[in-house]
Amino acid sequence: MKKVTKIVSLTLATFAASFMLQSCGAEGDHPGFEYMPNMYRSASYETYSENPVFENGITAQLSVEGTIPRGFTPFEYDNTLEDFLRAGKELSNPLSLDAKTLAEGKELYGIFCTHCHGAKGDGKGSIKHPVYGAVPDYADAIAPRRSGSTMNEMNDGQIFHTITFGLNAMGPHASQLTQKERWKIVQYVHELQQGSN
Repeated sequence: MKKVTKIVSLTLATFAASFMLQSCGAEGDHPGFEYMPNMYRSASYETYSENPVFENGITAQLSVEGTIPRGFTPFEYDNTLEDFLRAGKELSNPLSLDAKTLAEGKELYGIFCTHCHGAKGDGKGSIKHPVYGAVPDYADAIAPRRSGSTMNEMNDGQIFHTITFGLNAMGPHASQLTQKERWKIVQYVHELQQGSN
């Protein structure tokens, strides 16, 4: 018990001494000593603050021209008819066709495409709208090239370009799907065209 009392007394004495020391020396405009001042006032420039180090006076500088994020592959095609056709000639799906990739493509198609294009790619999705409901039917693709359906004739690059930028009433999906996910959907669309699902 004596030990506990001694420890409590010593703790209280230490606290009182530190409190007195903090209040000492505060004369006039000087508030006393400050523990770790860089915790209160950053030595570095804030992200969006003015900065005299750079010519333009901005702390948050733009990336060097041509910089791309790690793991990102640029899509060097524009949202034009010419580049849509060029993508069709130049691009082919880089993913190997296997059951796992196809299953993932089917899942992504179900999330992003079914509501307009329908589960079988027949254009009979849940959207009933005069503009957005006019979805091309590639159910005829069950017999490829038979009917001359627009969707039936689209190849890897054109489908990828369409998912990326959109086409007609369809909006772009590049902000919602990574490039790899878009290629998985392309694979699954080809399966629908062949009548495999």
